[in-house]
Order: sequence, then C-alpha cells, then structure tokens
Amino acid sequence: MSVTGIASAECSLPPAPVAVGRARRAVREALQEAGGMQLLDAAELVVSELVTNALVHAGTPVSLRIVAEPTALRVEVHDGSSHLPVRRRWADTAGTGRGLLIVEDYCDRWGSTPTLAGKVVWFEIGHLPDRADPTLPSPTDDEVVVPVRLLAVPLLMQWAWQEHASSLLREFLLYALEDDASALAQHAAASAALSLLHEQLPVPYLPTAPDVLMASLIEPDVTAPEVCLQIPASSVGHFEVLDDLLSRAVAAAREGRLLGAPTQPEIVEMRGWLCGEVARQARRLEPVSWVAGTDLHVPGKVPAGWQGLQRELRDSPLAVVATDDSGIIVAVSGPALELMGYGEPTDLVGRRVLVLIPERYHQAHIAGTTLHATNGRDALLGQEVRVPMVRSDGVEISVDMRVESGRHGTGPAFFAAHLRVVGSTPKG
Repeated sequence: MSVTGIASAECSLPPAPVAVGRARRAVREALQEAGGMQLLDAAELVVSELVTNALVHAGTPVSLRIVAEPTALRVEVHDGSSHLPVRRRWADTAGTGRGLLIVEDYCDRWGSTPTLAGKVVWFEIGHLPDRADPTLPSPTDDEVVVPVRLLAVPLLMQWAWQEHASSLLREFLLYALEDDASALAQHAAASAALSLLHEQLPVPYLPTAPDVLMASLIEPDVTAPEVCLQIPASSVGHFEVLDDLLSRAVAAAREGRLLGAPTQPEIVEMRGWLCGEVARQARRLEPVSWVAGTDLHVPGKVPAGWQGLQRELRDSPLAVVATDDSGIIVAVSGPALELMGYGEPTDLVGRRVLVLIPERYHQAHIAGTTLHATNGRDALLGQEVRVPMVRSDGVEISVDMRVESGRHGTGPAFFAAHLRVVGSTPKG
C-alpha cells in the first residue's frame, strides 16, 4: 500500500561492502513510505555511488540521513574523511573517475561540507520547499601541518601516474578484499594521500592538436622547479601505505593477476621519491630533487614471442620500429637500423624506445605510455607528426613518424612506428 506524506530515517553503516545494499534498502523503504517510488531508480544509483565512494576513500563507518516526500528526496552521507569529492580530469576511457558524473546526471542538486568528524555529501531529487541545508560545524583549523617542498617535479608524469594509480588501486582492492580484512582501510588511506596530491599538485595543460601537443610537451616546460605541499600530520603515514599498496598492485599486475598494466620504471621511481619525500620532510630532513635513475644504455632483455614479427620486419623495405605496450623495442627493420645508425637488430631489440627519443621528450613519452596502458588514450596514434629522433652517435635527425597499433597473428598487440626522413620519398 502506498502511503503519502513525509518519511525520514537514519541508519549507521559498517565500513564493509554490505553497506551499499543496506543504503539502497533504506532509501527504498523511505520512498515507499512517502509514496515517492517514481524516484527510486535514480535515488538508488546515486546513493550507491556516494556510499561506495565513502567506503573506498574514507574506510570509516558511514551514517545515512534520509528525508522523503511524494515528489522529492534528500539523502546525506556522512563519513570520517575530510577530503571533499572533486571531479578528476581523467580521460573518458579511464577505468575510474566517473562517480560524480553519475551523481550530477541523476540528481537535481548535490554538495559536500566538511564537519568536525569528517564530511557530509548530500543530494536531492525533486524540490524540497523551504528546506535549507543543515547547519554544520566547521572543522578545527589547529591540526599540525607538515610543509613538503618537492623539487624538480615532473608534472606530466605525476599527472599520468595519479590516473594510473587510481585505476590500479581500485582493481587491487577488488582483488584483495576477499582475503584481506584490512584491504578497505588500506585503500582508504592510499586514496586520501592521492586526494591530497590531486588537490595541490598543478595540472599540466594538454593541447589537443597533435603538432601543438608535440611542440609544447617538452622540457623544461613540463617540470615545475618547486611545488610546496601542506600535508596534515595525521596524513603523513598515508603516503607510506600508498607506496606499499601500489608496490603490491604493480607486482600483481606484472604477474598477470590484474587486468591493469604495470607501468614505466620511471613512474615507479617517481612514486617512491614522492612518497619518500613526505616521510623524510616530516622528519625535518632537507628535500631531495627528483632525478630518474633508470639507465637507458644498459642492454635490455630480448622479449620472447616476437620472432614472427622480427622475421617480417627483417625483410621490410620500410623503416619501422616496433615496440610492445610497455615501450620495449621488440622488432626493427633494416632501413630503420640504417636510418638510426645501428648495425644489427640486437643493438636495439630489448631496449627501451626512449634511446631513440631526445631527452627533452622523455617525460611526455613516459606519461603518454602510462595513459595508454591505463585507459587506451593516445592522441598521436594514426597521425603523421614530425619529430626529432636520436641516432646511435647522438646526432638528432628530423623524421616524419606515423604510429599504428597492430597484432602479429594471435600474439600480443604492438605499436609500429613508421619513420621517414623529412623530404624523402617512402619506398614500397
């Protein structure tokens, strides 16, 4: 039987996956009592998203307050994290980051406010007349803050890393949740650290036109000489959790236990440096600048499973360099070896493709490879662009390059860079 009127309810939810189902049930019962069941589909979707966010980003108990009327609904979700929800600049293809888009699409109004114990995120569907937002206490401002100076910050790499880390952490949470009772709390701590970085680290500007993109994403413009962070003392330990959790997630990805891909060595190094700087400077130690430690001149291990592609390119009349999805050169044609000044395929196969890229473009390449591994984003795929490349003798040459993705038989995907010296006519 449908009963019209006003229904209100409050409930406490545990920091566990069952909280989402209980929240949906509480909203359903309130709308049924008020006679507003036409709002149910949108209300269940939004409350599921907000409670899920509270679980994975706060990891604390959640309390729910509901006011339902025949044509309107207000729901407040309270949790113990002080980080307010912020829309992230992730790609449309990203595996995470769409939660607030769902909230915006399916409710009429929503907002968030800090409280003494954390925050409240609320939403409304329909119009609740003359009902102001509740008066909420302001958080105290006397918490000790640790100033952290980050020197020589690679802005492109850290931005790409944040998106990759968010996606990888969410997948690792689902992987670990069944066997590790502490997984939710660890994920919440790591997420809190990422939120602090997202709030305070500058976001690089990324042009959309390929030629402009190539011309603008070079050193020193993509590195900030200094960025100052303000880290609450209570959050310093979250960065240690973030570093440890991502180390385990990357290891799981490398072993094939996750769908997400591991990323470039420099990204792993940067994460260790960044998290380590928070811990070091909390102990009042002097800041240390970021410097990549990976040596590109060390010969790499020749990847297995690429013999067919290597035979195919060996007889190709075109200058082609093929890499796997982690940026390791897996095959190279004779004309490409000649163009770049190398004698044998073994001089390049197994090495990072960065050996062919001028150093001022390294950060852009690492960030682009990371974003592609995370969400398939690649603004330059299929586009012919003019780029500088480095020969074996260190001399830069200008080439027209077009990168295509492909697959040799049933093997893994690869990327083939077709190279042509500027002004020359392609053969074949």
